Amino acid sequence: MSRRLNDQQRQVLLQSLIDLCHKGQAESESEDPETFLKTFVPIRAHFRVLDPDVRLIIGDKGSGKTHLFRALQNDKGRSAIVELARQKNLSAPDVRRTKWLVGYDDAEKTFPPGEIVTHFADGKKPSDLRMLWLGLLLRVLIENELIRESALPNSLVRAILCKKWDLNALVQQIEENLATIYAALDSLDENLRERSDFVFVSYDYLDRMTTGEWESLRIVLEGLVHFWAYMRRLRHIRPKIFLRRDLYREVTQSGPDIAKIASNRAELIWSVPEFYGVLFKRLLNNDLFYDYLKPAVSKQMKLPLATIKSDKLVFSSHADLGRLPQVSDEEGYKAAVVRMFGEYMGKDPRRGRTLTWMPNHLKDGFARIYPRPLLLLIEEAAEFEIRDRRAQNSRNLIHYTALRGALDKVSEYRVNELAEEEFPWIRTVRESFKGRGLLVPGDRKRFLGVLQGIKWSGERNVPPETRPGNLLNYFVDLGIFSYRSDNRIDVGDLYLEGFHLKRKGGVARPRRPAAVR
Repeated sequence: MSRRLNDQQRQVLLQSLIDLCHKGQAESESEDPETFLKTFVPIRAHFRVLDPDVRLIIGDKGSGKTHLFRALQNDKGRSAIVELARQKNLSAPDVRRTKWLVGYDDAEKTFPPGEIVTHFADGKKPSDLRMLWLGLLLRVLIENELIRESALPNSLVRAILCKKWDLNALVQQIEENLATIYAALDSLDENLRERSDFVFVSYDYLDRMTTGEWESLRIVLEGLVHFWAYMRRLRHIRPKIFLRRDLYREVTQSGPDIAKIASNRAELIWSVPEFYGVLFKRLLNNDLFYDYLKPAVSKQMKLPLATIKSDKLVFSSHADLGRLPQVSDEEGYKAAVVRMFGEYMGKDPRRGRTLTWMPNHLKDGFARIYPRPLLLLIEEAAEFEIRDRRAQNSRNLIHYTALRGALDKVSEYRVNELAEEEFPWIRTVRESFKGRGLLVPGDRKRFLGVLQGIKWSGERNVPPETRPGNLLNYFVDLGIFSYRSDNRIDVGDLYLEGFHLKRKGGVARPRRPAAVR
C-alpha cells in the first residue's frame, strides 16, 4: 500500500479499525478461539496467574480480566502463556498437567443467576455463603467427572445438580453431609497430588451478580474468599478469583487467613508498551493494516527475542497468537503511532507528542492505564475522521483533532459504564456537577459543597459513603479523583467530560457539525 492513501483506501481502513476495536470488550470478541487469540496480548502480570499459590487476580474495569479468563479456558491460550513465561525464565506449571474449570459465571446456565445468589445472601453471614460456594464447587467437579456421583449421597447429588436453584435446600444438604463431602474432596486432591496434576477453578463476572445491592454482594464475595482461604487442605485444587480492585479491598480485610491469601495475588497492571501492544497486535494480524503499517515495521523476529532498541515496530510470529509485538519501551511504537496519527497533537511540539499524549490522557487517578479505553479512543477517533476527513490530505490515517474529540467520548462512555454496571449512584453525583462550571484542579471545598447538596435519603441507589468528605475520599480510592500536593482535587481526562468537569487549555477539538436548516 502506498504511503499516501486515496479516499477509498482511507475509508476501508477507518471502517476496519472500528471493527477491530469494538470497544475493547472481551464479550464482543469472536467466539472462535483461534480468532480470539489473535487479539489476546499476554503481559507480564499474566504469568503470575499461572502460579498455583496465586488465588486472587485483581484488576479495574477495562484491565483485561475477562480476556485473561477466556484465554485460560483455552488450551492453546494457556500453552502460549506458559511458553512465553518460560522464555522469560519464569516458572510455570506444565500445561498438560493442569485442568482449568469455571467455578462461577453469571452468563452460564449451569450456575444460579446472580440475582438469586444475592437474594439468598440477604440477611445472612459470609459463613452461610461458604457452604453455598462449596456446593457450587461440587457441582463443577461432578459435571467435569472429577468426583463420581456415587461417592455422595443421592439426596446431596440431587440438591447439587437441581436447576430449580433452591439454594436453601442445597446449603442444608451440604451442612448435613460435610464429612462425606470432605472425604470426596480429599480423595480427589490426593489423586491429583500423586499424578502431579492441578485443577484450577476460575471465578469471573462476580461484580455483575447485582447492580446496587452492595451489602448482599459483599456477603457473597466474602463467603467465596473465606471459603477458599479455609480450604488450605486442598493443595492441588486451587481457585483463580478475578475481582475488581474496590471489591478486593472490601472483602479481604478480615482475619489472618484472608490476609494470607490476599498477600500473594496478581494485579493486572499494564505498562505503556503492553498498553500499545493491544492495539497494534490487532492491526498486525489484519492483512490490510499490516500492509499499511509496513513502513513503520522493522522485520519479523523469531522467539525468543533479545531486547532491541528501535523506533520501528518489531514483532515475532507465534503459531497461535499470530504476529506479536516485541517492544520493550514506549519508543518502539513511535514509527507506527506517527504513521497512523502524526507526530504531534497539533502543528508543532507545543501540544505534546502523540505517542505520549494517548497514555497520559487515559490514566486514572493512580496513573494506571488499561487497554479498553485505548481501543475505544481509536474507534471513536475513526468515527470522527470518517465524518470530518481532516487527515485526507496527509499521510496519516487519523487527524489529532479526531483523537481529542474521541477522548471526550471515551470519558462519557467510561462514566456511563460505571453507572450502568457497577455504581448506579454515580448518575446522581454526575448530575450534581452538571452546569456548575467546575474546573480542575479545583478547590476541595467547592467539590464538598456540591456533594453536600445531594439528598441521598430519596435515592434508590446509595454509595457506601454518603458524607461529603468520605464520598470524596471514596472517589479517590476508586482512582476517579485524586489529590494534588496542595490538597486541590484533580480529575484525569478519562473521567473529566463524563462528570461534566472542565480543564483549561489543551488540544483543539473537532469542529462541531453544521446545524441542519
